[in-house]
Amino acid sequence: MIRRAETDADLAGWCEVWSAITPREPVTLEQVKRRLERQPERLFLIAEKDSRLVGSGLVAPSDSPNRKFVGVRVLPEWRRRRIGSELYDRALVHARALEPEWISTMLSEADSDSMAWAERRGFEEYGRQVELVLELRGDESAPAPPDGIEIVEVTPDLHEAAYALTQEAWEDLPTTVPVELAPFDVWLEEEMGGPISFAAMEDGEMVGFAGLMERDAPGLLEHGLTATRRTHRRRGIATALKQTQVAWAAATGYRELITFTQDRNEGMQAINLALGFEPQPAWISMRRRP
Repeated sequence: MIRRAETDADLAGWCEVWSAITPREPVTLEQVKRRLERQPERLFLIAEKDSRLVGSGLVAPSDSPNRKFVGVRVLPEWRRRRIGSELYDRALVHARALEPEWISTMLSEADSDSMAWAERRGFEEYGRQVELVLELRGDESAPAPPDGIEIVEVTPDLHEAAYALTQEAWEDLPTTVPVELAPFDVWLEEEMGGPISFAAMEDGEMVGFAGLMERDAPGLLEHGLTATRRTHRRRGIATALKQTQVAWAAATGYRELITFTQDRNEGMQAINLALGFEPQPAWISMRRRP
């Protein structure tokens, strides 16, 4: 049976299924409830078989204008029983009612069956996110910042400056479709809710910014966007910010860092690789017309 997840118990079950399939990107009940409150057009679906939750579906806004995200997850042992198809059909009806120009989804390069499943339903690739992972030894040290630069912890009085710098960096992202930064309050909750963020300061002005985001998985943190002011790029500021994050995470007891970047963002990929991050299978962005 496919039905809408509405109660806390339903949504908690949705999170369990979703997180079981993508354990590096777990989702909590609190996150889901806040997102649903902000965006009531979201749809959370659950699939039940023999009194068990075996699948989940999602329709959500995206960071690109006129596009809605549709996601389907089915536990491996319950696949090939048309559960994913039923979840998708129900989600597609909801997404179409929102009248987007595009419907998108995201799948792992390593999951060839799901890629083929999406292609049969008219989805085509339009972008890739490179996933990289760094295993921490525990003794990583903080770097000396570039000349004239001081790296400090981001405090609430620096949030607006960090948001403005993030906006500048988003405008320069090498994406194949337009993207829009979330409003300040949403950005603050989603991107600044982690344990710490760092800023690169020059003469009292923020010229670089990088945050760490908590993931509901033991010992794991995710790098958010690393942003540098256009006038200050190629000076080693982004590398120093990332090294500071790595050292802080290691000293605080974390043992794994994960980051994602656009496949065309060769500069940031080079920084990550130089710091020892190991590439993982890419995440493939796919889309179709409604």
